[in-house]
Amino acid sequence: MTKLTLQAELAGHTDRVWHLSWSPAAPILASCSTDKSIRLYSFAPAPKPLSLDDDPSPSTSTSAEPAAPTEPAKTYLFSHKSTIPTSHNRTVRSLSFSPTGATLATASFDATVGIWTQVDEAGVEDGDEGGGHPSEGEWEPVDPLEGHESECKSVEWTTGPAEFECLAVLMEHSQDVKSVTWHPTEELLASASYDDTIKLYAADPYDDEWSSIATLTSHTATVWSISFSPCGNYLVSAGDDLVIKIWGRDSLEEKKEVGEAGEAVREEGGRMGPWSRGGVRIGMKEKWEWKLKGEIEGAHLRSVYSVDWGKGGVSKEEGGLGRIVTGGGDGRINVFQIMKPTDPSEGPTHTLLTTLESAHGVSDVNHVAWCRLSPLKAAQRLRVLEGGEGAEEEENEEVEEDPRWKRGEDMFASAGDDGVVKVFVVDQ
Repeated sequence: MTKLTLQAELAGHTDRVWHLSWSPAAPILASCSTDKSIRLYSFAPAPKPLSLDDDPSPSTSTSAEPAAPTEPAKTYLFSHKSTIPTSHNRTVRSLSFSPTGATLATASFDATVGIWTQVDEAGVEDGDEGGGHPSEGEWEPVDPLEGHESECKSVEWTTGPAEFECLAVLMEHSQDVKSVTWHPTEELLASASYDDTIKLYAADPYDDEWSSIATLTSHTATVWSISFSPCGNYLVSAGDDLVIKIWGRDSLEEKKEVGEAGEAVREEGGRMGPWSRGGVRIGMKEKWEWKLKGEIEGAHLRSVYSVDWGKGGVSKEEGGLGRIVTGGGDGRINVFQIMKPTDPSEGPTHTLLTTLESAHGVSDVNHVAWCRLSPLKAAQRLRVLEGGEGAEEEENEEVEEDPRWKRGEDMFASAGDDGVVKVFVVDQ
């Protein structure tokens, strides 16, 4: 039987909490709020509870009275690390750590994106016994990114370097954008909107110009949240129509006889680009077609404000595709196990593992996010960005993370209108 164990109830914001982000490099959780501040929480493995055999002072009482009930043992202990009083003059709606954990971005209703860097290098040092962040460096602001004409409601990092220049202005939606997210391994961007659609964007292989390559239409109301699966072959979305939708991509290479990528050759007229041996130009649009693969209905009674697709649960070898956590205006949190389809032409299957009612009392659940702590992967990414020899090959290798953080993939946090952040562990 699957259950949720409450790890921490983190108060401190003076208004509703909108969004959360886990550092990939260090045991830190960040939250942002209408109160315009960012709060950082650190966590460490909880001491292993003593068994009766290990108790150094066993009771000698002969009383027949039953023992008082005890709270479930916690996996991690959380504490407030610091508060960043941002320079934003309106609500901080979203925030995101960079893939190396060294930079933090914030999106605000004041139409700017804030960038914050830590004075000392982020990461977990080898042999760090405390389990926390190795340094107490302060976070300092970098010049904000400006250019939006209205509220910024979402911000996310790609896997590339933290260099700031405007590559594209994408105005494909007819209404405001509620959420953006990047593919876990490819330069593919997705956006969800008040216009009931999801857009996918990629750079043209010829001139690197960004444009929309697909529009996903099936929702009948605002799409609030989207998240790619860890494998990158699926996308989950949810919103005001109360339906959680799973999208998947099918290969077009056989249909279009794209074949393997050949050498880039110049076509008459001067155009260049990656071409197949059959003469077909290869780009995201030519390689994949995204389709609706499945739906989950009845999981929420009011708007679904947040979905997140994380690792964990059933292993890949046994057909697991990870777990989806959802939160909404009904105060409910759901956790689903997602499995590979038995028939390649069908979509993934799902099982509801557990439901938590009134997760934040009578308040809405604004955001849910799986922990993605992976210090060694973050260090690999940093070496790639620094151009270390053999770093790109190393990044594709599987790493054995510190066992202290193994249960991290079973942990998620939620943010509510009550101004509180809660952290749970999924016990299966």
